[in-house]
Amino acid sequence: MVLGSQRKQSGVVLIITLVTLLVLTLLGTSSIQMTGLAERIARNSVDSNVAFRAAEAAIQIAEQVVEAETGLTPYEANVNGKYEAHDVGASPIWEDETYWQGVKSVAVDYSDGYAKPRYVIEFVETVLTDEDRLNLDNVGGGVGADRTQVFRITALGTGRTESAKVLLQSTYGKKF
Repeated sequence: MVLGSQRKQSGVVLIITLVTLLVLTLLGTSSIQMTGLAERIARNSVDSNVAFRAAEAAIQIAEQVVEAETGLTPYEANVNGKYEAHDVGASPIWEDETYWQGVKSVAVDYSDGYAKPRYVIEFVETVLTDEDRLNLDNVGGGVGADRTQVFRITALGTGRTESAKVLLQSTYGKKF
């Protein structure tokens, strides 16, 4: 009789061992999938940060270009990345994909991304301060001393892959 009870026990041990191995296999597979997901999340985060830094670099260079300007003539020509602002109700130029290629926008040397970041500068308007409106004879200031030219700078940065893109805008005021 002892011999018969040992045979029943060895069958139960085999089933318990197989179920335990199945559970461990599922846990291992699940942890591998979670690790892969975490890696993709980290890669995408790095990619978007690279695109953001590239767009910021383009904005800084475009602000230096505006600071060096002495007049609005380049913006009246509407070429080489310098434009007058679009009419109300019209689609902004930076929404048109063709503006981010060729000579319609300006490329910036920045080597961390998939492609060089690009920018466009739009002259928006001239803002007259209250002091200039009251000072009809410009006493104490030159002609247009209290007039600020307002520009919108739009930059497109690309991350390490073509799909990671960041579009940044900056408003910049300058007195000529």
